[in-house]
Amino acid sequence: MEYSYNLNGNNLYIEESQLPAYSLEENEIGNCSNCDSLLISLSYHSVGEKIVVVTKCVSCGAFYVNIYDSEWNWIDEAPVSLLPIPIPISNQIIDDCKGLEAIPIKKLEAVFSPGEIEALFARAKDEAPIRQYLYRARKKYELFEEIFDLRLEL
Repeated sequence: MEYSYNLNGNNLYIEESQLPAYSLEENEIGNCSNCDSLLISLSYHSVGEKIVVVTKCVSCGAFYVNIYDSEWNWIDEAPVSLLPIPIPISNQIIDDCKGLEAIPIKKLEAVFSPGEIEALFARAKDEAPIRQYLYRARKKYELFEEIFDLRLEL
């Protein structure tokens, strides 16, 4: 059987059948067949008389389904492929002070230094920023967009 999984909706697909999760509880399920590290459950699904648990290895990141009977006796394990996550065509563009203020400060701090953040706000308010900090911040625009799907155009 072919198993695939949608991380966004926690839906398991067996061949063409979609199975929604009945639980998203995280538990230690066993050890990874690939690297022998711990497997953590992502979701639980009922398939007739069987229970299918989607798991992820905490070390190598491999995904599996572990199959149990109705009394939780282990039956089998199989690899599961992930369905592609849709990527938006265009990112939200931030080009003014109001848009910049709407971004949580933790996101800005993850990429930019305090001086660079100050320069971004100064530029957004049409004030004179410290050029060196603004220059450094602009070099990081692409990284910020890649991580947070927000395009800065200040």
